[in-house]
Amino acid sequence: MHKQSISTNTNFHIILFGVVEIKNSDSITVLQLILLLMTSVGLQNHVIVIPPMIKAGGRDAWMGTILVLIITLIWCFLLLYIQKKTKRENLFEWLSGKIGRVTTYIILFSVICYLTILAGVTLRETITWIGIAFLPETPAFLLIFVLCLLAWILASTDFRTISIVNFFLLIMIVILGFFVAFSNIKFKNYTLLTPILENGYKPVLNSMVYQASGMVEILLFVFLQHKTDKPFKYKHLAIIALILTGLTMGPLMGAIVEFGPIEARKLRFPAYEQWGLVTIGHFIEHVDFLSIYQWLSGAFIRISLLLLVIRELIPLKKVAERWCIGIVILVIAGFTLLPISDFQYSDILTKNILPWTFWFIFGISIFLGAIVAIFANRERRTKNVVPEK
Repeated sequence: MHKQSISTNTNFHIILFGVVEIKNSDSITVLQLILLLMTSVGLQNHVIVIPPMIKAGGRDAWMGTILVLIITLIWCFLLLYIQKKTKRENLFEWLSGKIGRVTTYIILFSVICYLTILAGVTLRETITWIGIAFLPETPAFLLIFVLCLLAWILASTDFRTISIVNFFLLIMIVILGFFVAFSNIKFKNYTLLTPILENGYKPVLNSMVYQASGMVEILLFVFLQHKTDKPFKYKHLAIIALILTGLTMGPLMGAIVEFGPIEARKLRFPAYEQWGLVTIGHFIEHVDFLSIYQWLSGAFIRISLLLLVIRELIPLKKVAERWCIGIVILVIAGFTLLPISDFQYSDILTKNILPWTFWFIFGISIFLGAIVAIFANRERRTKNVVPEK
């Protein structure tokens, strides 16, 4: 079912993040996968989920991220269990051998639709932000064409290539993130985070689903378990969960303590607006152009990675697979160009897309865990049967 790796070269070494031996040219280390998710899922948690979280949770939205982190750390044991019982095989090949091709293809198609929606949301948010921030007169079609073309080119390579590109882009993304955080300390009033639970627990609980919609993307560890040079461990899942939580907490609390909970609810992109406050001394300001690098790098890696995962999951030959990726790109471009206002889109994103994508992927993880448990129990029973003499 699953195609062979793009390159057949074996037994070579590369030096990246220290000395790492990789036996397959399309394999990546667990650290590289963590960094990929840090950039990809980080854009979701750092930008996209912040507005609905503030609207739902108000000044207490940050408490929802803590609760989601606790639940995620428990959920990670399920992902570890799935990896152990499937013995790091390609997950969909394993499923095909256990529950049949038809059922597996239905699941596979559903996952591809989910990844397509994520890419479409990322592209639409990016194009909307570009139009608001610095290119209001540029046709959206032209921007979509350029971004999709670049993402398609990177997605046509392999996981090793995208991980290397991501490493170099991520360095400056992290530096700029710390820069804006520390530069705005003088504007932060942490008393705006109180009183805690002024409106009870319900707003906190309502905000949790948005943070969870990003955290469940850690399931990509399982989808790509056959691509890592070594099995991932619980500490790897815990590390990425903590990083993603931090990526949400930073701009979320920053928006509340810098603008106040009432004003923060009105902002379309709170993470970007925080760049507008940055000044260096008395004579340097308007450095928000630096956020262009952050956002476009994150969107570029996220869309490329989602397309590459889709390409990895499609059980077709190389030529047909390229046509399918082209169709996926047309779908996400069409989603971005839907003739609806940004207010309508934001409402759909908040009430439908983010909650539904969370429940879908969480449900997939529970389903996979149940299937793995059933067949693991059958194998154990088979081994315990004593053959008759």
